[in-house]
Amino acid sequence: MSDAETEQQEEAGQPASLQDTISREAADLMYHLRCSDAPDDVLEEATGHIRAAMTAMTPWLREGEGWSVLTRAGERAPLDWNLEDLTAVMPYSPVSGKHNPIAPPLRMWQEEGAVRGEALFTPIYAGPPESVHGGIIAAVFDELLSMANVVVGSAGFTGSLTIKYHRKTPLNTPVELWAVNELNEGRKQLSRGEMRVNGEVTASAEGLFILGAEHKKHNFDGPDAS
Repeated sequence: MSDAETEQQEEAGQPASLQDTISREAADLMYHLRCSDAPDDVLEEATGHIRAAMTAMTPWLREGEGWSVLTRAGERAPLDWNLEDLTAVMPYSPVSGKHNPIAPPLRMWQEEGAVRGEALFTPIYAGPPESVHGGIIAAVFDELLSMANVVVGSAGFTGSLTIKYHRKTPLNTPVELWAVNELNEGRKQLSRGEMRVNGEVTASAEGLFILGAEHKKHNFDGPDAS
């Protein structure tokens, strides 16, 4: 969770939890490791602090089955939908999860039948010079297009994902996200999406998603739907 997201949460009367805070601090630590050129004595001191934090948390590690973007092992997945913050239902997603430090600062919401969003990629996600890594772009599209299916009531598994890289997607620059479901036919879903920077498309995607055999269609037309 970014500082801006924390401020939005607090303005809405929802103070950031300790889980939110520590995940944000861990993300900031990753940024410092990636972007700083600290001398050995500073790195040695930092290593001691990191080891102390891991020692404190190790007794509380979860084990077993049940890991997903929604849950830790043994947890029950709460379908706490918020159409103004679609990522809230997937707190552990490596793409958008607020409780996953490797996730980039990314928001998604529903708007006029489509999914819109915004992202800001720091040098942690660098590929070509001054640009976002293509694999990161693909991962974001996978989640973005999947969510476009979810908001119309059908959550399928990714069958294929085709990415077109029109130009470099720059680092440290606001990126607009957009996706829409275009077809629900039996168990097949088709969706497409775009990334834009300053109004120009930097990448686009089309995805084929397959519903599970036991699929049950849901209605996500309101924030209280489940």
